[in-house]
Amino acid sequence: MLISRFDSGLRKKPGFAWWRMLTWVLLLFAAFGGVQYIHHAQQVWGAMQNVSSGDTDSAKALRDMLTWDLGYLAASLVVIVACAGCIMRQAWARSVLRAVALVLCVWSAYRGVLLWHQWSALDQAGDPSLLQLAEFKRVLLTTLALRVVAVIALLWLAWQLGQPAVRLQFRPRPG
Repeated sequence: MLISRFDSGLRKKPGFAWWRMLTWVLLLFAAFGGVQYIHHAQQVWGAMQNVSSGDTDSAKALRDMLTWDLGYLAASLVVIVACAGCIMRQAWARSVLRAVALVLCVWSAYRGVLLWHQWSALDQAGDPSLLQLAEFKRVLLTTLALRVVAVIALLWLAWQLGQPAVRLQFRPRPG
């Protein structure tokens, strides 16, 4: 007797999907970042309330900081919504998270290049015997390494979200 692989008792269970794990990690980082931007924006807002009316330079600098905080907060909310949509396997979220992953990849690579230039400048100009400078350079290199890992992971996530096997896992929008 020939048994079909489509028989209910012999269905292959879906394996572990690393793209889903990476989506959860990205969601958690975005949520943590959002909380940090809210906290910093509250501190900046409090400082703005204490600036005298004649100190226009400080007021402008604080407004600029608040604008950046709110911009980063909005970006983190976009990432959170896209990740949540992918976790719930909504079809619209796959392409959105794919674009978000590519934008974050470019941003992380750009910031990594800036860190590399900063590390190179410290390496050439600083006295290596200074303990604080050596510690700061170590922190820069660790951050640079984490950025490299982030770029690779985000590129991989964007690639995975475009694969046909992953695409089939998403539910189309009812309509």
